[in-house]
Amino acid sequence: MSVGAIAAALVPIAALLALGAVLRRLRGFSSPDFWSGAERLAYFVLLPMLLFTSIATVDLGGVPVGRVAVAVVVPTLLVTGILFALNRVVAPTAAAFTSVLQGSVRFNTYVGVSLAVSLAPGEGAALAGIVGAVLVPLVNVIATLGFEVFLVDKSSLLSLVGKVVLNPLVLACVLGAAVGTLPFDMPEVVIGVLDPLAAAALPVGLLCVGAGLRRIQLRTHAVGLVVASSMKLLVLPALTLGGLILVGVSGPVALVALIFQSIGTASTSYVLARQLGGDSSLMAALIAFQTVASFVTLPFVLLVGSAVLV
Repeated sequence: MSVGAIAAALVPIAALLALGAVLRRLRGFSSPDFWSGAERLAYFVLLPMLLFTSIATVDLGGVPVGRVAVAVVVPTLLVTGILFALNRVVAPTAAAFTSVLQGSVRFNTYVGVSLAVSLAPGEGAALAGIVGAVLVPLVNVIATLGFEVFLVDKSSLLSLVGKVVLNPLVLACVLGAAVGTLPFDMPEVVIGVLDPLAAAALPVGLLCVGAGLRRIQLRTHAVGLVVASSMKLLVLPALTLGGLILVGVSGPVALVALIFQSIGTASTSYVLARQLGGDSSLMAALIAFQTVASFVTLPFVLLVGSAVLV
């Protein structure tokens, strides 16, 4: 994979993020309700449609799902274990630790799927759906457990299980895989309805991510930014690359798995931090910093990954 190909994949994403940030500051688009509604539309409708249609219409019979799962799950658990063991070192307060934890393991699905679609044409979205179906439940459980263990406000185990099982992205991947096993294709009229919704997912989602970026307070959050960003953008990709090599996974699916482990943290992490008593100011800084920093680290990770895995 050439530098030009990586740049061609990253530039449109950066442009949409920047456009979202600009629009958020214009009078006609400054309402929080507008962006909140757009985020819900993208997360609960458009992105699930993209994952569903991609998985349902692409033959993924040759994808080694089990080995891919091992290659991404084990590194994620290792990073989580390190952070839990060193929680008093990596964060000054329990609230700050929950934000460092989220910033170290969660990922921005819109950026990940966009890169997968650009760098693995034809099957990228479906492969992203498979990797996402493995990682989305895992990182959500890890993030929620961080709040359970370190903060007083505790949610019930049943509520945690419900959030994971009913996650719209996971449901879309499972339903897409089920439809893909049927002995007949989806009717053209159904595809004609779903395709426009799927096509809108990434542009709308990336605009919302850009609109949600906030100014970074470097001095206030220096330690948290360094720890979480080092884990997310350097350590986790390196461990995942090693895992993919050890389990013998290569090709586009390996590259997509590496992408998801190398991108910045999820923009929804801010909402979770605010709702459950985490350090929302640190979380906002992490989202903004990692979104920008990942465009510096990603080319290097992808160049190394493509040389080794593809």
